[in-house]
Amino acid sequence: MGSVDRVEFIEGAPEAIARFNRAGIPVAVVTNQAGVARGLYGVDDVARVHQHIKACLAGYGARVDLFLYCPYHPAGIVDAFARTSEDRKPGPGMANAAASALNLDLTASWVVGDRPEDIGLAEAVGASAIYLGPGDCQRPGVWSFPSLATAAPFILERVAI
Repeated sequence: MGSVDRVEFIEGAPEAIARFNRAGIPVAVVTNQAGVARGLYGVDDVARVHQHIKACLAGYGARVDLFLYCPYHPAGIVDAFARTSEDRKPGPGMANAAASALNLDLTASWVVGDRPEDIGLAEAVGASAIYLGPGDCQRPGVWSFPSLATAAPFILERVAI
């Protein structure tokens, strides 16, 4: 994800984020960026991508309240980032940082993602989990949806603000 050229919004995602914003639900992006540790791109590239996402979402009246990323990976080749970290999903580090920054109760929060690490993060912090993608995630307590647009009404019905 080191290049803005690779940013592609799934249909309906910006509108779903705008719905969360209007409902007063904080939105945080927590992402593993092992490409930094692997020397594929730098932290400035990650910052540029996040700025690009912010600008694109603004066109939909949507915003992300907090972007967090983990540049570390134990198999990295860039010395400063070649290590293990609790921030790396499914570790709880980034979720705990988001909770602190946004005053969140993680046990009343939702982790939405398309990878096993995302579901593991939800389990690690006691949050509810939504798997996005084709097929179902065959894990107890995980709801599956094809997109954020289809998951948004489900989440909005269940969030107590």
